[in-house]
Amino acid sequence: MAQEIDGTAPGPDPAALAAIEANALSQLAALRSGRQALEAYELRLLASLGHLAMERAGGASSERSTMEVRAIAAEIGVHARVSDRTIERQIGDAMHLVETWPLVLDAFADGRIGRGHVRAITEAGSVLASTDVTAEQRAAYEERMVALAETTTPARVAKAARKAADAQLAEPLVDRHRAARDDRRVTIEPADDGMAWIGAYVPAILAHGIDHRLRAGARTKPKDDPRTIDQWRADAFCELLLTGTGAPSIERTAGSGGLEHGGAGVARAGLLSTIRPVVQVTIPVTTLTGHDDAPASLDGDQPIDAETARILAGVAATWERLLTDPIRGTVLEVDTYQPTAAQRRLLIARDQHCRFPGCAAHAHTADLDHTIAWDHDGTTALGNLAHLCRRHHTLKHASAWTVHQPRPGELHWRSPAGRTYLDRPPPTGPTFTDASESTAAIAADDAWGPPTSATDADTTF
Repeated sequence: MAQEIDGTAPGPDPAALAAIEANALSQLAALRSGRQALEAYELRLLASLGHLAMERAGGASSERSTMEVRAIAAEIGVHARVSDRTIERQIGDAMHLVETWPLVLDAFADGRIGRGHVRAITEAGSVLASTDVTAEQRAAYEERMVALAETTTPARVAKAARKAADAQLAEPLVDRHRAARDDRRVTIEPADDGMAWIGAYVPAILAHGIDHRLRAGARTKPKDDPRTIDQWRADAFCELLLTGTGAPSIERTAGSGGLEHGGAGVARAGLLSTIRPVVQVTIPVTTLTGHDDAPASLDGDQPIDAETARILAGVAATWERLLTDPIRGTVLEVDTYQPTAAQRRLLIARDQHCRFPGCAAHAHTADLDHTIAWDHDGTTALGNLAHLCRRHHTLKHASAWTVHQPRPGELHWRSPAGRTYLDRPPPTGPTFTDASESTAAIAADDAWGPPTSATDADTTF
């Protein structure tokens, strides 16, 4: 045996592999940064050509301006073998980005943010085109969102951007929601292979309620039902609209054949109509009392107008009080009796999304993970639990990624390459600062900027 071991060829050198990985990661980062710089340069060139076309039109009618832009777009399109309609749209988008979002474009060109961040900031900020919003307010929004985008992923930026943009609007959300409700509609779009997409533009609270009802029903799916969760939800959606029963049927073979063979028997996927969904809505006390019309938030994400929030509060069967940290605004306690259920409710309210750095998957669809594994003497306590989506839950257990939770809700991740990342729970309530401390420092430490302490992790999410 000793001779066999001695004769075995040596394995790969870990130090050499680590050096190869570090070099590849460095080159990849440089490549992405360089590509973005070129894309930003292209956007500025397209915008300058659009402005040139406007100059040629000499302030003439919009039709003349349109034709000048179209002429340049046709020139570029023929040369690049691309539709001039596509080029014309690209010119318009480039002009809008250069004129309206200069800080976003600069950050993109420097490689500090990615294309997904640009899309998240500009799409949410499109509501700021209102004349009631000053240039200073738009600039403040842009500066704040760029600073946030430099620290986290587009999905998380998109959530914060919607709230930040809404806060800049002078018209109350309740009035805007009433106007938007007038545009509610159902659309259908043909697809291939005898399929079609059907969608509805409806109030957000109703859309989330529908989604939660379908998701809750899918959890009752029998183990022998061969359908995926998505297939079950699609079937339940059709069943509810066409029959009102909410119990999508599947065919079962008569006798012992089993589900996979088809047949005449019918099995129910669940009594969806008996399930009561829970949609978490956080409502400021001042909104409930009518003192003001501050928006509530749906699942810690989307703003909800005050009128809808009051209606929901009025019909709620039970109320659960959330006590929040006065400094960071994160949830500390839920006044419920059963500890296991209370922990789950508290952790969903605290985490809001998967706690892997940058992931925005909703907490209510994620797994509750023991930071220190149960079989390694980890406890089922708030300071040892956090939500991880199935993808990142698996990553934690099946790879060299590690995590520890020195304080409840504060997760310190370490990558296989040795980089560290700090993920804090997002604030869910009002925050207060000590008048003797720098407001900017508190804000940066809490949500919008990098760590302010040398003891913090390399990157904050």
